Amino acid sequence: MDKSKKEFLDKLKARFEFLKEERQLYESDWKDVQRYVASSLFDWNNSNNKKPERPPRFTSRPTNYLKTLKSGMTGYSISPNIAWMKLGLENYNVINNYGVKDWLEAVEDVLYAEFNRSNLYSQASKFIEFAATYGHAVMLIDEQMSDGRLRFTTINPQEVYLGINEYDEVDTVFRRFAMTLENAVEFFGLENLSDTHQLEFKETKNWYNKITIIHAVYKRKEHEEKSMSSKEMPYASVYYEENAEDSIIMESGYNDFPYAVFIWDRYNGSAYGESPSINALCDIKTLNIIDESGLKITQKSADPPLNVPEDMKENENVVPNGYNYYSKPEMMIKPINTGENFGIVLESKKEIEDRVKDWFLVDFFLALMRERASNITATYVMELQGEKAATLSDIVVNINSPLTKIVQRGFNIVLKQRKLPQPPQVLMGSGAEMKVDFMGPLAQAQKKYLESQGISQGINLIGTIVQLSPESLDVIDFDETLKQGLSGMGFSQIAIREDEDIEAIRNQRAQQQAQMMQQQQAMEQQKNLMNNYGKLNEPVKPGSAIDEINKEAAAAGGGGFYQ
Repeated sequence: MDKSKKEFLDKLKARFEFLKEERQLYESDWKDVQRYVASSLFDWNNSNNKKPERPPRFTSRPTNYLKTLKSGMTGYSISPNIAWMKLGLENYNVINNYGVKDWLEAVEDVLYAEFNRSNLYSQASKFIEFAATYGHAVMLIDEQMSDGRLRFTTINPQEVYLGINEYDEVDTVFRRFAMTLENAVEFFGLENLSDTHQLEFKETKNWYNKITIIHAVYKRKEHEEKSMSSKEMPYASVYYEENAEDSIIMESGYNDFPYAVFIWDRYNGSAYGESPSINALCDIKTLNIIDESGLKITQKSADPPLNVPEDMKENENVVPNGYNYYSKPEMMIKPINTGENFGIVLESKKEIEDRVKDWFLVDFFLALMRERASNITATYVMELQGEKAATLSDIVVNINSPLTKIVQRGFNIVLKQRKLPQPPQVLMGSGAEMKVDFMGPLAQAQKKYLESQGISQGINLIGTIVQLSPESLDVIDFDETLKQGLSGMGFSQIAIREDEDIEAIRNQRAQQQAQMMQQQQAMEQQKNLMNNYGKLNEPVKPGSAIDEINKEAAAAGGGGFYQ
């Protein structure tokens, strides 16, 4: 390896060591969370260990609450059964041009089809679970070269080391993972591996030995925006062997950051964050202690310690349906009352379980099914759901960030594959930036609640003002109000007519109405004419309207019209 490559490798290793030290500050919490809550187990010290020992737990309720949260967040945010995203443009003037909204909806259809062909939805569930457990989750978004499908890979937490830029945005991911020598040769090529592993591969018995690989993805300080060379792209992608000197296996790059990173509740100045599992950890530990004590009390109640008369020593029979013979009443075998209060245990347990449930938002996702749903109106249900969602604004914002990355990264890959429809001419060179709105029930419950409050209050105000000043209705653009309302509710853009089409329809309607009025006037004139047909030969009566017309005409030298 030449000097420049060695310096490059040394910098990568130094950066990895720094990220490793940063991560160690949080690993104790993650290990505790794994012990008491997580459904998946990892060895944080040895990535080769795929089956770490499962720690003893005295309650499974926190794990069940975690699964409820995961299922609710997945089903309410990103699911194949709902329309969960909608494309738009930041430039509002551009989006109103003819055909732009239809094109955006056509792009949505392509993306939905590609997402359905991929493994997105199965990986999204694990993605959300990791974030709710450890406070962060990382998903790699790329394409399968064999068939062009989008590929989504949720990285196991113990493999991930994160770094941030000056804006606290994650722009660096180092992944430390193990793979067999055979798979490494197939993926990277034998010639790219270290000399040591090239020699090992010559013997078949070594093919299934594990080697540790580190994949570093980070933003290059110097790059060419339009370069076709992968080594000059904005984001570097470098694979190297952890324990080898000549260990750079592959260097390439990405035009955009290939990872979606979900931080549940970020620590300031850190790449990592808190989670419901971490926040509830104190109560979860206490709940385990209470359940352990409850089991001991239950066992002691079912099989209590006994006071046995000394004369019966080694002759007592305390098995079920056993017989003990004695002649003196004081020789009775009696259980010892140790003073346990099982009621206090149950009361404390209920209180702590409720606190843990609050951290995992169980009531938000289940309350509407459990509370007197048959006795309340649909409007009340929507408002109740919206009020609950309004309190979760931080979570909605935090999950929308990685979902936006999933959509944008998917769009870029599909665009490169030339699977998108041709955009309207007005978009060419417009510089319009795409934005993503989320239409899942979680985002919409909050959005509809806030919008419905504004609409309801606005209608009340309009009703009051119009009574005083009817012409004040001219202030409101009802067409635009309806469009915004339909768009906010996720109404299909294809079903909403373009402004030009609306104007043409209204012009045609106005022409038809004008023609109908002319026809009605002609019919009315004809009717009047027929009604007065018998009077045409009668002499003009003095003082009548016709008599006056004749006088005026005669005065003008016309001699009169009617005789």
